Amino acid sequence: MEPAFFPRIAVVGVGLLGGSLGLAARQRKLCREVIGVGRSRPALEEALRLEAVDQVSTDLAEGVADADLIILCTPVGHILDTLPQVLAAAKPGAIVTDVGSTKSAIVRAGEETATRLGKLFVGSHPMAGSEKSGVRYAKPDLFEESTCFVTKTTQTDPLAFSSVCRFWMALETRLVLCRPERHDRLVALVSHLPHMVAVALVQAVESLGEDKNLIRGIIGNGFRDTTRIAHGSADMWEDICAQNNGEIANVRKAFDDAVARVFDSIQNQDPALKAMLQNASEYRGFLDNH
Repeated sequence: MEPAFFPRIAVVGVGLLGGSLGLAARQRKLCREVIGVGRSRPALEEALRLEAVDQVSTDLAEGVADADLIILCTPVGHILDTLPQVLAAAKPGAIVTDVGSTKSAIVRAGEETATRLGKLFVGSHPMAGSEKSGVRYAKPDLFEESTCFVTKTTQTDPLAFSSVCRFWMALETRLVLCRPERHDRLVALVSHLPHMVAVALVQAVESLGEDKNLIRGIIGNGFRDTTRIAHGSADMWEDICAQNNGEIANVRKAFDDAVARVFDSIQNQDPALKAMLQNASEYRGFLDNH
């Protein structure tokens, strides 16, 4: 399948993901020009210096007006806020997509607005990135071998959907095609819940009142690996939790039940604990073999 080529790509929000998209699209020649759109002039200037974009704009409507593909790379709350303006400014035939890690609300708003205006919207979510933020951490291979969701509903334009899929395939992502609601259930399980567990673990350790310098000196890889993601952006995760709170609550019930079983077996010196540990080890090993 031939990769999609878009003469002009506009990236709204040139941080880690947006900057990496610009670098990847330029390196792979998926476009002739990348326009970086944002509110911070210093961040845009840094993106120019790093050659993640070819030109920049702090005017949202002006920045996206001539683009053939518009990718919204801001926090999910901001994506919802700017979708109407972006779709209104997009030229006929241009495709608008996003990288938001929640999909139901974004896709619903995007497709309703796109249908009303005669424009095109397809929801995306590449599961790439790190706890770091900012265009200075952008890299062209960020998306390689990552999972990328592309959502489809009865309102999704089939040609736009195909073009967005081919774009992400050109970045060497592994596509998962599903409805927005299915996406939100799955990422609550494998992304949003783990982040909140990491946050809770850090808070639990802090609440015990031990000296922070002592804790820093004795932690090993287990604690570091388990809590690394808790260092992520508070603003971004507040938005994610607000948009996907229902699914996070649903998977939390399963987590609470599992925690109760494990710690009850410890408290009661239940022989079943060994089976739980073995099962977890085997399941985790299976997840690494892909």
